[in-house]
Amino acid sequence: MRLTLLVMIVFAVAAVLGLGATLRAVTHGLPFSGLTIGPWRADPDIGGLGADPYLRAGVARRGEAPLAYGDGVEFEARTDDAGRALDAACDYTLEGDLPAARLWTLAPFSPDGRRLETALGRRGTSSAETVRLVGRPIAVELSQTAKAGDWIQLPVKGAFTLRLALYDTALGTPLARRTPPQLLSIKRGACR
Repeated sequence: MRLTLLVMIVFAVAAVLGLGATLRAVTHGLPFSGLTIGPWRADPDIGGLGADPYLRAGVARRGEAPLAYGDGVEFEARTDDAGRALDAACDYTLEGDLPAARLWTLAPFSPDGRRLETALGRRGTSSAETVRLVGRPIAVELSQTAKAGDWIQLPVKGAFTLRLALYDTALGTPLARRTPPQLLSIKRGACR
């Protein structure tokens, strides 16, 4: 009887650990996979045949339609350059150059992947809207209050993530991953 109880406990612990690790991998991806550039992280294989089962399960769970190699790459940032979690109570400056792409979009999302609602209803920016001066890097301000230049309004409070999608770019290909270029830096400003 004691041996049976011990075996049942071992199987229960193994099931909980195995299912918990699988849920974490499906929800957050594998820690050693993907492409990381500063605070930005992407899974370029997510839309192709090289996607591992955890990536496929995560896509199915979220109900997303991922970008394939030929379509582009979507990056996500959960922290600033210093490793602090992104918080809507703070102002942020995103600055830098982006690799060649036909189009790019940048938008804040809730940590669970929903679009953020703001008072003005403007939810992001793109290469079609952003003003870029010759010889100067892209600069986008994120804040609750209006800022000069390119500005994305943040909600009143709470954590958020940033998604940067580069469409029709070579960055996601295996060859381009060897020496990836820098993406936009995320610098934290004043907090309320």
